[in-house]
Amino acid sequence: MGQQMADTKRRKRKRLVLKEGDIFEFGVPDGRLGYGVIVMPNSGVPYVIILASLHQSRPSIAEIAGDQIALVGWTTDALIYHDRWRIVGHDFPRRIDIPFPNWKVGMEGKTYVTDVTGELIDEATPEEEGLLDYQFSRSAISYQNAFEALSGFNEWDESHEKITPAYARQRITRASPRAWPLRDN
Repeated sequence: MGQQMADTKRRKRKRLVLKEGDIFEFGVPDGRLGYGVIVMPNSGVPYVIILASLHQSRPSIAEIAGDQIALVGWTTDALIYHDRWRIVGHDFPRRIDIPFPNWKVGMEGKTYVTDVTGELIDEATPEEEGLLDYQFSRSAISYQNAFEALSGFNEWDESHEKITPAYARQRITRASPRAWPLRDN
């Protein structure tokens, strides 16, 4: 009977519709709470920021909004879907310090620069070809592990470097029409 009930719950689970400004909360090994924000929802692969501070209990949105960005980038919604990252608020206030890196894409023997969403901007310079990455995302658990490493719970892995704001900022080579929030306020 217990297995049947678990199977029924699994079948009934619906994917959440993520929205810009959704705030999510997650736990770390010592029971404290971390927070992140959906910056751009994108059918299962949102662009997120993870904020730096840990909290004993849920802080106000104003307190969260003033926190430093620890991690940034495209990720999956797997931990949201499995309720390890819980949506606890909406309408995160405007932040002008969210880095939106450029990417590169190869087409017809040439390399082009794109904005953070993959929209073509122009042909890449040789410097941009060497600097920019092809667009990538990381699993949500990679963000969780990187945050826990920043918080002293495990070792920092060199691969986490690519989801830091410093890494993203170094890869902003062209102005992008994208600015957050994208919704009209």
